[in-house]
This record gives sequence, C-alpha cells and structure tokens, in this order.
Amino acid sequence: MSTKKLWRLLALLFAFALIGAACGADEAVDDAVDAVDEAADDVADAADDAMSDEDEDHSDDDSMEEEDDSMEEDDGAAMADTGSEEAAPSCSGESDGQLAIGGILPETGNLAFLGPAEFAGAELAAAEVNAAGGVLGQDVLWLEGDSGDNGDVANQTVDRLIGDVDAFLGAASSGVSFTVIDKITGACKIHFSPANTSPDFTTKDPNELYFRTAPSDVLQGRVLADLIVAEGAGTVAIMALQDPYGEGLLKYTQEPLADAGVEVVESFVYDPKAPSFDAEVEKMVAAAADAVVVIGFDETSSILTGMFEAGVTPDTTSMYLVDGNIGNALGEKFSEAGILSGIKGTLPTAQLGDDFKNRMLEVDPELIDFSYGPETYDAFIIMALAAEAAGTDDPAEVAKRINGVTGGGEKCTSFAECKELIAAGTEIDYDGPSGPQDFSQAGEPTEASFAILSYADDANTIDDSLTEFRFAKIGG
Repeated sequence: MSTKKLWRLLALLFAFALIGAACGADEAVDDAVDAVDEAADDVADAADDAMSDEDEDHSDDDSMEEEDDSMEEDDGAAMADTGSEEAAPSCSGESDGQLAIGGILPETGNLAFLGPAEFAGAELAAAEVNAAGGVLGQDVLWLEGDSGDNGDVANQTVDRLIGDVDAFLGAASSGVSFTVIDKITGACKIHFSPANTSPDFTTKDPNELYFRTAPSDVLQGRVLADLIVAEGAGTVAIMALQDPYGEGLLKYTQEPLADAGVEVVESFVYDPKAPSFDAEVEKMVAAAADAVVVIGFDETSSILTGMFEAGVTPDTTSMYLVDGNIGNALGEKFSEAGILSGIKGTLPTAQLGDDFKNRMLEVDPELIDFSYGPETYDAFIIMALAAEAAGTDDPAEVAKRINGVTGGGEKCTSFAECKELIAAGTEIDYDGPSGPQDFSQAGEPTEASFAILSYADDANTIDDSLTEFRFAKIGG
C-alpha cells in the first residue's frame, strides 16, 4: 500500500475515534485508537521503504554520473559528437544594438610571433563587415587587447574590456585561455579563440559560450604521427612544453605512433621559461632516436641550437615541429642560411589563395607569416553572421546561432554574401579562408586541413613549393 493511502486511512480512523468519543462508546474509542497506532506504524514502515528506494535511485544516478564522466574523458567520443543541435547558453546577456568584440591576442610574450597575422585577420574582418553595412545596421566595434603569455596580462585585458564588449577573440595560447574562460563565460560573454588546440576545451565550458576555429590537437597529433610513420622512423623522442597545449599534443601524437608500431623511446614535458634547456637537450640526444619532435613556442630556437651543437641536426635525424614553432619567425633567429633545411612541421590551415594573402598584406605589409590569420578572420566573421541571424548582439542569443552558420545551409564564402542569404531567410553554411568549419555541438571544427611545412635549402624560410596539405576529420 502506498504511503499516501495509509495517511488517508489514518485520518479516517482518527475521525471515527473522535465520533466514538463524542458518543461515549469507550470500546469503540479503544479499538479506533489501536487501529490508528497500527496504521501509523504502517506509514512509518512505508516511509522507510520509500527512502530506501530513493537512496537506491540516487545510487543509480551516481553510477550514471560516473559513467557520464568516463564518457567525457574519452576525447574521441566527445569530439565525434557532430550533431547540428544549437548551443543553449544558461545565462541571459545584454544588448545595446552594436556588436562589440574585444581582442586578447599575443602582442607580447612567447607567442608574439603569431600576433601580427592574428591582429591583421581581425582588422581585415572588421573592415569588410563594416564595408558591407555592418551588423544590425551598425559598424562592428573592434577593440584590440594583448594576451601576453600568462594569465596576468590576459586577465588585465579582460577586466578592462569586459564591460564594453559582447565577445572576446583570443587567446592564441590554450594555457592563457584557461586563465580567463571562466571569467568571460561567467559574465555571459562569448569566448572565441582562433588558435586554441588543447583537447580539454571540448568539454570545458558549461555555459556553452566558448568556440574555436582551430581544430583540436586530436587531429593535429594524428597528422603529425602519420607524417612520421610515412617517413620511416622506427623510434621517436618527443619533448613538449608543460601547458595544456603541449601536454595535449604530446598525448595525441604518442598514441597514434604507438598504434602504428613506432617506439617512443623518450617523451617528457619541460618548463618553457627555464633559464637553460641543456638538460632537456641532453635527454633528447641520449635517446638516439630516428626522429625528434619539439612541441614548443618561441624558446624552440634555443632548444634547436643546443641540439645542433650536440650533433643532432636535420642531416643526421628527422626533425619535426608543430604549429607553435614552425614558420619564418623561427628562421629569423638563425644566422646561418639553410641551417633549418630538412625540418618539417604541421600547421592547421587551408591552402590560402593569393587574394586573401594580398588583403592581409594590405592591412599589415610587413607580415612574414599567415599562421592563424585566416582562423582569426573566420572567427570574427562567424560571430558577425551569428549576430545577424540572431537579430541581436545579446551574447547568449548570438552563441545559439554560431554553430548553425557554419554548416547545414547554403554555401557562402563572404560576409556580404552570407548576410544577404540570412536577410532572405535562408540557412547558411559559411566556408572561409581557413576552410570548412562545420562546428560540432562543442563549438569547434569537426574537420580541418593541415599544411606540412618545410624549410628551404638555402634560407631559413618556409619553401612554399614544398608545402603539402593533408585533411583530417573526426571519426575519419
């Protein structure tokens, strides 16, 4: 019998007892009281049973939560979630009718070499959006800001701009973004990075306000491992800077190497701010591997110099870099022409046409690299298109439209073209210079193009004629 029914019976018996007392029926009263006591005991027993059942239910819930946590830790499963359902931010933002975007991009710090292309990408996007009539009938406001290479600088920038913007563009460093993401999304502002690649971001943001145009290192690690395997290395030594980017890329490079039967004879993380890398270089040299991989930032020039002096050179060992250190900016640190010849590296990027490069150069004629410039440009355009689709600059409403404008509709490749389609009530699929984005529910690309870059024989610059492109897709 349910506890609800027992309580009803208890109330009925109590009423009979009162009637009996009023009529002077002592025996009836005694019988009724006994029945009431018995019913009360039944109610107590039923309540205990119900609590026990509830505890079992909670135990089942805990088991399900543990299973959910286990599933979230499986990056492959999380990354494979490519459903088209739009994000639903749990906050309510504000709108003043003008979309404002603040930058947290590397003007200073050990990723400053990426800054010029990223700033140029944002400035170009802002100019082209405003030339096409802006968003919601007003010019988009672009407010530059420095991320530095630590949380102090980035947090100062966020604190300065957070009251004036709807979204932040940056940071380049995954580690830096982790220091500000909670502050940004907690204030119901969009956090959109053009260069974060740490796999940890896939499940990081509970407010569903974080997005990125850079693919997770689940993909870059696979591409890098495939390159190493294809070039015949049997043993590999890997060193990676100690931060979410370095640790994530190290993990997702090692795993496919092991699956392919390549032995990783040495792997470790290092402090990128260490005064010297002699000990780390010694470990890499002692490994005597067929190939070495350096996952780092600006400090890579010091690490390579140490390796060269110890006899590990591109002539003796296959050497590989990644998006954090490959490029012409690294070559400027070496005076001996051609010393980097033979070194290869991976960079998430589509094949850039001359038109886009020329437009970037009009913004900054001194650009020597375009790394993450296209991704910055696309992140800006995607936010502008999402605001047009939402009909507001309220960050929570804009965020709901971001995934949708990257796939599932009619193809378009410029803000002006896509804006016209939106005005006509047409769903769009924006593809920009960084390639098709096709965001997953986590707000990140499900597919990406990677360039395999190589240095020239007679100069410390990237030889474009040697560049290869490879495509990778989640679940592909």
